[in-house]
Order: sequence, then structure tokens, then C-alpha cells
Amino acid sequence: MNKITLLACALMSCTLANAQRTPTHPLDIQDANYDQLSYYFDRWTPGTQPQGVSRMDDEFFISRVKPRKRITELDYKANSEANPDRKMCLWVPLDDPTSKWKALPRYCFEGDNFSLWSYIDIHGNWTAPWMRVSAGLSDVAHKNGVKVGCVMSIPWAARIVLNAWNAASHTLVLKKFVEKNRDGSFKNSLKLVKLMKYYGVDGLGVNSEFTSTPETMNTLIAFFEDCHKKAKEIGWEFQLHWYDLTNDSGAITNDRGLAGHNSKLFGAKDHEVSDMMFANYNWYDGLLSRSEQTANELGRSSYDYYAGFDIQGRALKNGNWRSLKNRKISIGFWGAHSQSLIHQSATDNGTSDIAIQKAYLLKQELIFSGGHRNPAACPEINTSSTLANASLKTFHGLASFLTAKSTINELPFVTRFNLGNGLSFRNEGKVTFNHKWYNLNTQDFMPTWRWWITDSNDQVNELIVNDLVKADLTFDDAYFGGSCLSLHGKTEFSRVKLFKTLLSVDGKDKISLTYKVMNGTESKAKIFVSLKDNVTDYKEIALPAAQKEGEWTTFEKELSALGINSSSQIAMIGLVVEGTPENYDLHIGELAVRNPQTTHNPLQPNIEETEIIRGQYNTVDFKLRYASKPETNGEKYYNEDVDTWYYEILYQQKDQEEMLLTTTASWAAYVVDAPIAKEGERKARFGVRAVAADGKTKSATSWTEYKDIEYNSPKTDVVIDKAVVKPGETFTLKFEDYLIKPARQWQLRNATTGAVVYNESNKTSITTSLDDIGTYDLVLTDSEGKTHITCGKVQITPTTTGAVPQITDIKADKATVEAGKDVTYSATATEGKGKVSRGLVISDPNMFKMPAALQVGNSYTYALWVKADKFAHDKQGTNLISKNTIKDGWPHNNWGDLWVQIRPQWKEHMANEVSFNTMGWEAHDEPNSSVMTKDHPMTVGVWYHLAITHHDNGLHEMYVNGMKVGSGYQSSSKRRETRGDNRIKASEPADIFIGGGGVYKSGFNGSVDEIQIWNKPLTAEEVQRAMQGYKESEVPAELQGYFTFETMNADGTFPNLGKGGADKTGSLVQLVGSGGENTSTASYETQHSDNNVLGYPGIEGTLEVTPTYTWTLEGATTPSVEGATPTVTYTNAGKVGATLTLSNRWGEATLTKTELVEVTASTGINGVENGVAFEAFPNPFVESVNLRFAEGGTYTLNVLNANGVLVQSNLLTTAAGEVTNVSVTGAKGLYILQIVKNGKTYKTIKLVKK
Repeated sequence: MNKITLLACALMSCTLANAQRTPTHPLDIQDANYDQLSYYFDRWTPGTQPQGVSRMDDEFFISRVKPRKRITELDYKANSEANPDRKMCLWVPLDDPTSKWKALPRYCFEGDNFSLWSYIDIHGNWTAPWMRVSAGLSDVAHKNGVKVGCVMSIPWAARIVLNAWNAASHTLVLKKFVEKNRDGSFKNSLKLVKLMKYYGVDGLGVNSEFTSTPETMNTLIAFFEDCHKKAKEIGWEFQLHWYDLTNDSGAITNDRGLAGHNSKLFGAKDHEVSDMMFANYNWYDGLLSRSEQTANELGRSSYDYYAGFDIQGRALKNGNWRSLKNRKISIGFWGAHSQSLIHQSATDNGTSDIAIQKAYLLKQELIFSGGHRNPAACPEINTSSTLANASLKTFHGLASFLTAKSTINELPFVTRFNLGNGLSFRNEGKVTFNHKWYNLNTQDFMPTWRWWITDSNDQVNELIVNDLVKADLTFDDAYFGGSCLSLHGKTEFSRVKLFKTLLSVDGKDKISLTYKVMNGTESKAKIFVSLKDNVTDYKEIALPAAQKEGEWTTFEKELSALGINSSSQIAMIGLVVEGTPENYDLHIGELAVRNPQTTHNPLQPNIEETEIIRGQYNTVDFKLRYASKPETNGEKYYNEDVDTWYYEILYQQKDQEEMLLTTTASWAAYVVDAPIAKEGERKARFGVRAVAADGKTKSATSWTEYKDIEYNSPKTDVVIDKAVVKPGETFTLKFEDYLIKPARQWQLRNATTGAVVYNESNKTSITTSLDDIGTYDLVLTDSEGKTHITCGKVQITPTTTGAVPQITDIKADKATVEAGKDVTYSATATEGKGKVSRGLVISDPNMFKMPAALQVGNSYTYALWVKADKFAHDKQGTNLISKNTIKDGWPHNNWGDLWVQIRPQWKEHMANEVSFNTMGWEAHDEPNSSVMTKDHPMTVGVWYHLAITHHDNGLHEMYVNGMKVGSGYQSSSKRRETRGDNRIKASEPADIFIGGGGVYKSGFNGSVDEIQIWNKPLTAEEVQRAMQGYKESEVPAELQGYFTFETMNADGTFPNLGKGGADKTGSLVQLVGSGGENTSTASYETQHSDNNVLGYPGIEGTLEVTPTYTWTLEGATTPSVEGATPTVTYTNAGKVGATLTLSNRWGEATLTKTELVEVTASTGINGVENGVAFEAFPNPFVESVNLRFAEGGTYTLNVLNANGVLVQSNLLTTAAGEVTNVSVTGAKGLYILQIVKNGKTYKTIKLVKK
């Protein structure tokens, strides 16, 4: 058997993408078209679907979690200065960069999983159009007592007049809603609120930046007042969220607060119109005071007027925070248009999904709980904080203005600290679906406070907080879902107050905790509760030691064990940890309080509909709709009506194990990439079962019949069998998809000239060789006629840079050898030695920084070799090259003088094409299509040469692998020095960067080589020469910056070999103290550089490619050995073979030859008789050796040391073929094992104890 494995590039496939903010799979849930709302509204009733939406897909917008009431009976709070009456509106999107996914389930990890619901009252849901709120958001919000809105996003200065001719969609919707009956009553107000109740929509928001007439405004005001009344009639609470610009008469008035001009829109008591009136951002103390007075005059709560913060344009900078604290006014955050700025700006530590998620968790806690992440120890008021986590560490926190609220007011109470997304899906601590996922409606009750922790005196301040245990939600582990709670670090005593509750209990109710001790087994923790009558009288019980380090343990006790013996109300639940070391880490997977007397009976759901969306060679995507109770005539049931918390979604391929793929609160499920094993039939069944509120009781499972999984989604990924290919060396390209039809055509084209050098038809793989050194594109026409291009898929490189090793034969110096005698092996092989160029690894958030002075003026070229390890695109793709400074204001600090980005699929351009823009190009979401690498995308794992040139006249050109592929003018192309924009700090140098993320842009992950910065635009011929690199003595005069990474300076920087100056060194850096659009407080920190990696294989360098021989010689006294010609001995007679793995930096080859040598029986040691066939292994051994005899019987085993002294004797009775383990006492070294049977020595062997 002979096989070759790639080390440097394991099976390079055509496409690979992961870790991105927007899923790579399609959105298979169809939503309604808002622009058609006015046309289909008349036909739309509860229980039917809006136009264009299937019954299945509509389920993803129907909230199944009944809105819970918040606890009002408890008056204790973490921060004594917080105002329990003040409210908070988060008027931001909960969405992805494309504004398509909202809170719909998907199969990527990154997504907005906002979790500090205890501090907000309204989520405005900015990108959701009227009447369409995804259930992922409404379910989790309603669970936490939060109202959810949707927004009519009317453009600035639009005209809204109800009787206007040729009106736009917003006007048409409003006109439809306010239609009247003959008696003058509103025809549609009751229907509207019925629809809102059915779907779980609490509020309608209006971005009121429009002008209108008094007549239109009076009609709208009357209609919204009527909606409030009609909602009360059906047991719903209607809300209107109004941006305070358009006033009662239809004029736009800024920054005048609540007064006579907008009092009708606000509404008087019992005539409410707006429930959340959002003040524009330039409020001040006097304005707040007058607003407060006006609300009182109207008989309304002044807390229904919200002081607005523009967190996009101003972050948390506001000089009037102190005034707000002293006023009876609520707080509202706006920002921005696609994603919440709190989420979008969570790139403090990079743009990978896990980096964003960790930074987002921290950012939420800093904003709400203050810079110490403890609501009881908030810093002083800070009026100049940005959204960067580094800046937020001194922010006062909203907890000093707001109290945390809770809905945990009934049994059972169960939380597993699942945030609603994960790197895999787990149940009971085991991975059940190894796939990234996001489904917000699975989010558990999160801790009410993050993190209210006190010392042994129940005190905390900014000094004490440093001595307390650290609390975090972590994705590194989970008992259920994708996350759990971690308490970690050193403390003498810490009381972690987790949940505000109002649970009516008695002594027979049970409290339980599922936990895992990561280092050791001692929990060093206690559970505590306190009761409503005395919340500082903590009733505690110690957690026992875990059964085993790193394994989940469940502890359960009756509440009587905590001293609760009569009817009581638990007001707080938490944990105490004491005497913990630095490496302490306690994971909490579930916390629960249950009534064991309560019997749950979750109704078994009935599967109504199954849709198999896609069948790929190894996965299937599907949707499932089910109902726990029939719904007719607009009737709707909540999950609590059918005794259900959530639904488990199950899957089973025929003859394979049953799998739990995910869970959801919805009555429909969406799954991508359920696995299909190659072995067995392409049939599968789909199942669902309900789980009760106790998290334990489950209904019976409902299954579909086994269904055929049609193969209808071929994947055209192609793999190559060698990381590098040499002239004349054969290589194979093949589809990774083993079910795909043969491609109509395989072509290899010279990447520089476009000449076709190989052509084959109707194949699923090709094997060929090429003689000429160069880069070759794979142009594949699949069976459907679609063309797929992989630039540089085949690269024929010089033999001097090393090759993938190959083995043609293995030999032994003897065909027959006596046991105990030496035999030497050797191989006929090509070792693939060589010396190759070094590259530099760039991993987000790191970037390679070069001085600004290397490129001045408007005449230049940037060129480099680049190999991406993965793509994790944000909205505008991935940063490759940029020239900017963090000292500039937004947006120039993000785009700067020039930016080169690897783009997601856009219009007619393929995914991973590269764009090039310069200052003056303002359409950042839409690059200059003529200056993109059209049909020349970058591919993961493939070296790609890119050159961009800029001419004085604004001409931009792009070259890929030496071929010009893009050319166009940008007449507005400018330099920062002459732009004339006060946001640009012209005196600040704009340095040059390779990699690094930004707003809407991910950071690059991969390797680079041969970075060149020229002071002129190169021609095609010059680009092709530049691709080959230069010796130091041959560097052209125009090449200003030249970084080869062959050497590294003592300080970790890289020398510039170009003519721009030896002082212009490059360094690997990381941007710190940044977050979001404001970078004024950010800086760069130097990072460790790794240039001990393979660079572009077409250039010779200093990195040595050397072989390693690894032999596996079964039966030898040393069965695993390295070296080109190993010498070994054997103990037992028989025919033996050898396996050799020959590896180097480019890959490895393995060859096995069986029955290569025949080992004959030994004549024994010192003439001792030899006759019993047996085996001793392993040898060498550590503490004990296994013995196996061909003949059963009773044996005496004498163990002698190297001096022949008997050190041990054992009597052994064994059956034929039985393995017996024998411990050998004594020091390391050589021993002799003497085997005696019936008084005769049958065998003597050497043993080595290591």
C-alpha cells in the first residue's frame, strides 16, 4: 500500500469559508415583502399567511413564548443609586450585516445573541419591517418581559400625506391601516392588533423624519390611540415607538423635548399614543426638565420619554449623563442600520467568530454593569466613553441608572446558561451535532446581574472587586446548547448573586446544580438562596466534590436541607466560592428548582410537513413543521398551553445512529448539514419530541417515514494530491464529491498567458503532468455547463525548493534472520530536499505594518504573494491591503487612502474576488466593478500573486498571477494631504497594512511572501518579473519597500530590502483599544512573528526542506524507529513486514511491504532451550509487560537483572492465546525473562524497562 498525504496543504479544495458573520448557506426561510403589505393586508388574518410566505416559513415568525410579567414585589437592588422606574429602549437592529437573517435560525456561530435582557424594557428591532418580527427575538424577549417592536424606516424629509397621488409604500401602508368604516370608526385597528398578538409583535416603530399635514397627523394620532384601546379589549398591549422629529402638525422639529408641539403624539392619560418617544440626541438638562413637566401635565409617566443616544455617531459620549441621572427620564440607544453597534463594534480582539462573541459578551457587561463588570461597584460617571472595550472599562454602566428586572416567578425554574449559539450542539454534556449553530429562542434565563459579586462582608467596591472570583459565560464547554457558566480564579471568599426570583416553595421542593470541576475534584462552592422577607439571610449548602475531574456531576437536595421547611418565597439564588487557587475553574451547566410533586405531560407534537431542501453527497438540509395541538380559525397556542418548554429535533439515516441535531421553541425547525454516511442507503427519517418546563419530562417522539434523500446539490470542490508539483511530475485533480457527475470539461490554463495546456472531457478526475515551471488555473465546466475557476490551482515549481517525498521500494539486508539478530532496512525514495522562500503568518487580529513613507504620491504599485487559510468575510469582505491611520475620524480611519479587499459574492462577481479602491470612492458597500479581479477569485490554500497599480491620472489596474484582470478610472481618487476634509488628520502618517479587520471588514488569516511597494505603476512584463523575487544585489531603484521574510531583526521586525531606506522596517502588530467606528483612543502593539513557515514554493530561499524517516516494524524489539536505515532485532519467529512514512515540510508518503523478512527461532541465550511460541509486548515497557503463549499451561517466570541476579519470580497459569499482564518491579534498564515449564527452561528473552 502506497499513499501520499499533504502536510502543508491537506487536500486543497476550491472553496472554503467559515467563521463569518453571515452564513455561507442560503436563507431557506421566505419572508413577506413589506412593499406589498398594503395590497395583501385585507387578505391576511391570524392563521393565514402573508403573500408569498408558506405555512412552514410563517412559523418562524410566530412567537410561541407567552409574554411573562416582571417581578414588582421585590425592592432590593445591586446599585443603591439605580432608579427602578427608569426604562431602557434598545432601538437597534438584531441582525447580520446583510440585514436578511434577523434572529432566524442558522448554521454559523456568529450572530447577535444579546443577553442582558434584565436591563431593557423595549427592543426596537430596527431592521425588522412592520409586522414581521422573527420568533427567535420575540420568544427570548417575551421570556424576559421585554417588548419587541418593528420599524417603518421612513427616509429623511420624505413626504407622508394619506390622500397623496402616486404614494410610496410607507404612505400606502399607513393609508390602508387607517381606513374607516361608514360610521367613522377605524376599520383595521382591531385586525392589526389581532395580527400583532398572533405573531407576538408588541410595538410599531416609526423613524419619523418625514413631513406631513395636520390632517394626516390627526388621523394617524387617532388611529394609534384606537389601537391601544382595541389591544386592551383582546388582552394585548399595543405600543407605538416614535422618533421625536415629526411633530403633531407634520413639521420636523429637532431637540425641543416633550412640549406642546408633540403632546398629541405623546398622548394624555387614557389617550396614549406613543409609549416610547425617543428624543433626538442634543438634549440637555433644561429640555429634560421641561419634558418631565409636560408628561406630568398630561397625566403620563415621564419615563415614557426617552433620552436618545446615537451610539453610531457619538458612542456613549455625552456631557449630560449627570443631568439625566437626576431626571425622571428613560434611556434609549439608537445605532445603526444593519447591526447593533454594540454587536458590530465587538471586533476589539479580532474578527473571527469566537473573538467577536467573546468581545460582545464583555462589551454588554461593561455597558450595562459598568467598567468593573459588577453593578454594585460602578465607576464614576464617564461622559467620554467610546464603544471600545478598553474605553468602557472606565464607563459608569447603565446599572447606576437602571435596576435589573426578572420574570423568574414560578416553578420549575431551570437554566443551563445557553446563550443561543454554539461551536457545536451539546446535550447532557455530550456533543450531539458537531456543527456551529445559532438559534436565539433557545437562550436560557441569563443571570439577572452580570456580575453582582460581594466579599465575606457582603460588600464590594472598586478595590474589593479585584479579589473576587471571576464569572464568565463561556463557549468552551456546555452541558446543554453551546455555553455554560464559568467561575474561575483566586479568591478567599466570593458571593455570586445570580438570579432575582420570586419562587413560591416549601421544604420538599428540590434545588439542583450540574457542575464540572476543571482542575481537581473539590468544588470549593456552595449553593445559596435567600427569601423575600430577608434577602441578606443567606441559606447555604456545600457542593460535594465532583466524581471525577473534568466530568459533569449533578447535586440535588430538598430545600429543607437549606433550612426551608414551610411555605416561603425565594428571592435570590447564587453561589459562594471560598479559598480557591489561581487555576480554579468551576463550570456550571444547569441550575434548577423543581417541585417533584408536579407531573408534567408535554403533548406529543404531530409532524405536519417535511421539506427536504438540499441533498448533497454527505449532508442533507431540511425543514420540519409540527403542531402539539391543532389550530383552526386563527387560534394560537403558546408552548405553555401544551406543557412544553422546547422541542428536540431528531434525525436518523437508515442503519445509522439516531441524532439530536438541535432544539427550538418554534413549531418549525430548520437544519443544515445533517450528515449522510457514505455507507448505507440514502434514506433518512426526521423526528420531533416535546420537552416540558422541568427540562426532564419528554413526550413520545414523532417520526416521519424514511424518506429518500435525493442527490440534487453537487459540490464542485476539487482537491489535488500534492501540495507542490515539479516539472514532469504526475498529479491528480479530482472532485471531493463522490456522487457528482463527470465534468464536461477540465482545462488547465497558463495563468499569465491564458494559453490552454491541458484539456479533458467527461471525467470526475484527471491525472497528468506539466513540464514548464509556472502557475496554472483550473477552468472547470460542470455537468450543468457552469464554469468554475480556481486561480493557480496547479503550480509547477523548481525542484530546488523541495518536493512531496515519494517511496518506490523498501528493502531489508536479509531475507531470513534468526531471532535476536540484527536486520537493517532501507528504502528507495525521493526525499524532496530543498530550500524554499519563507513566508509570514498573519492571523486576525494581527496585521503586517509598514511605514507610510514607503508609498507617497499617486503613482505606485503594491505586489505580494498571498495564501489564505480561510475566509471569514464581513459585510464588505476581508481586508488585504490598506493605507490609513487611526487618528483620522470616521469613516476615513476605516477606509483611508486605499483599501484592497477580498469580497463576498457581489452582483456578477464571484465570491473571493479582490477589489481595489482609493480615497474619494464613497460607495464602500459597492466597489468599482471595473477594478476587481473578475473571474479570478482567491482560493483557500492556494498561493495567489496580486499586483495593484495606480497612475497619476486615476487609472487603477489589477494583475493576478501576472495577467491584467481589472482596469478602470476613479476620477475622484485623492490623497489625504489634499482631500480638504476636517476628519482627516493630514499631518498624521497613514501607514500601510497587510491584514487587520475593521468595521464591515474581517481580518486576513493566512500567509504572505514577497511584499513589494513600488513608486511607479508596473507594466505587465514588470509584474511578471516581480513575481519571481529579487536577490538583494538586484533590487530595482523604484522598489521602495521589499520584504522577503528570510531574516528577522533582533527586535522582531523585518528588514526592508527596498530602496526606501533600511530604517523602514516592517512589523507584525495588533490594533488594541479599538471597537467600532471611533479609533481615537486605539494604538498598535507589536506581536510575535512567525517566519518559520513555507512561503511561495516558486522562489528559493533559506527555509530548509529536510526528510524524516519514520518506520513501523511490527514484532521488532523496537517497533517504532526513525532514521534512513534502521537496524532492529526480533524476538519471535515468523514473517514480518515494514511500513515507512517519509515526510518533509511539503507532505508525506507511506509505503507498506508485508512478509519482507522471515524470522527464524533463536537457539536461545547461553544455550538455553527454545521451544515455546509466545509474544511479549510492549518491549520496551514502562511498568508492566503483556505475555501471550501459544500453548496453555503453568509457567514459572524468572526475572533477572543485567547481572544475572534473580529479582522476581512469578507462577503463571494461562490458557492458549490469553494475554496476561506482568508487572516488573525495579529500576529502569535491561532485564532477562526466563520462562520455565515442567522444570525446563523453554525461553529466555531480553526486556527493557524505560
